[in-house]
Amino acid sequence: MTPGVSSCQYTEGPQSISFSGSGFLATYQLGVAQCFLHYAPWILHSAPSVLGSSAGSLVAAAVVCEMNLITIRDEMIHFAKKVKSFTLGPLNPSINFFHWLECILNKHLPSNAHQLANGRLAVTMTRLTDGEQILMSDFDSKEDVVQALLCSCFLPGYCGLIPPSFKGVFYLDGGLSGIQPIAPGSSSRTLTVCPFSGESDICPGDAPCGLDIVTHGATFKGNLDNSFRFINALYPMTLENMEEAFHSGYKDAVHFLQSNVSQGPLSVNQTITWLHLETMEDEEEKKKLENGTTKLTSFIDNGSIQMSNSTTQEAAQYPPLHFGTVKNVLLGNVMTYLNMFGLPARILSYLLLPLMLSYYAVLQNRDRLELLFKQMPEFLLLTWHTMRVFAFFFFEGMVSTFKKNINENIMPVIRALWQKDQAQSEASQGRRQPSSCNEFSSHSENASQKSSQVYKKPK
Repeated sequence: MTPGVSSCQYTEGPQSISFSGSGFLATYQLGVAQCFLHYAPWILHSAPSVLGSSAGSLVAAAVVCEMNLITIRDEMIHFAKKVKSFTLGPLNPSINFFHWLECILNKHLPSNAHQLANGRLAVTMTRLTDGEQILMSDFDSKEDVVQALLCSCFLPGYCGLIPPSFKGVFYLDGGLSGIQPIAPGSSSRTLTVCPFSGESDICPGDAPCGLDIVTHGATFKGNLDNSFRFINALYPMTLENMEEAFHSGYKDAVHFLQSNVSQGPLSVNQTITWLHLETMEDEEEKKKLENGTTKLTSFIDNGSIQMSNSTTQEAAQYPPLHFGTVKNVLLGNVMTYLNMFGLPARILSYLLLPLMLSYYAVLQNRDRLELLFKQMPEFLLLTWHTMRVFAFFFFEGMVSTFKKNINENIMPVIRALWQKDQAQSEASQGRRQPSSCNEFSSHSENASQKSSQVYKKPK
């Protein structure tokens, strides 16, 4: 059996499915779901609950609302490609991650998404006021589904400053309170899918590691491969990593079905050709993209994220400026004068990069900053609650990690050493007892000889 794949058997009826927080590596979970959809769709269709946290909630929504998984994967890769073209990537002020996500959800979610998701889709959110985990599964409209997914994916600082609200309550990223949600109830078992190697049912298979990282119930291996996966989840170093994650998830799901599924419309002999079929389908999808048959959402226009219809007039009044244009304007005259003193222009541009980025951020977000200053008291309160949630998240993670590694790695060694020391002490005591008896007997014999000499009668 492949490492990282569970040994559970599908013999006790349908099970819930949980997709962990994953960031840009949600393509791994899309690959798992695509494999299930091709060769064991009953696993997805019969699941009483499909749970998701952070980016995993997007995969869960795609499964429940029957969205095209390949299209969602291509949208994510397309967005990552555009983000990488900007200076500082996702931290560039021009990147509006939330606007992109809202456009994707409104575009691909069906109009009856709330009917499909109600009672079956469970979105994990972290309540801002107390940091409690909330599993939201009641939706009255498509807008409720969109807003719940936005709340579950909001990572403060990365996605913005002011958190979104759902029905009047502010929420943060679901991974801050439960990165791997589990279906409530002791009788229900949950099939867990995670792009990081650890103790999930379907996850990458890495070599055994002596260090485990625990965070809110989820356990990951503390190895170098997982470190690179966490980096790629926040900001993919290459687009090939996202595509490879999709293929890796597909193959891990194949191994899971081969090793664990014992019921359902599945032929064991059919699994031999799965990997070949998957390769052929990927080639067909690439041809479709090359031929332009798959139309992706365009979010970048003249170097900035396109605005919604409500802000089109404001964008026309203040046309977007590319970072290169602002850089040339700011450094044009400065370069002319300082080149006279022999200071290289490239070195100067690097030295002034923080100043240019600050000016560019203020220029691009002047409307947001104006609104932020108007709501300063509320913003300070939200910031305080956010910092408190983050502090508890890291503290709980460190304590759980320390306890698990102490109990599983250090305590067995201490017990073994203690038992060895006890055995040695018992053995030494066993050797001392016979020797002490011999010494006592010899001492008594000498004493009797001396007494006989003292009381010997004279001749």
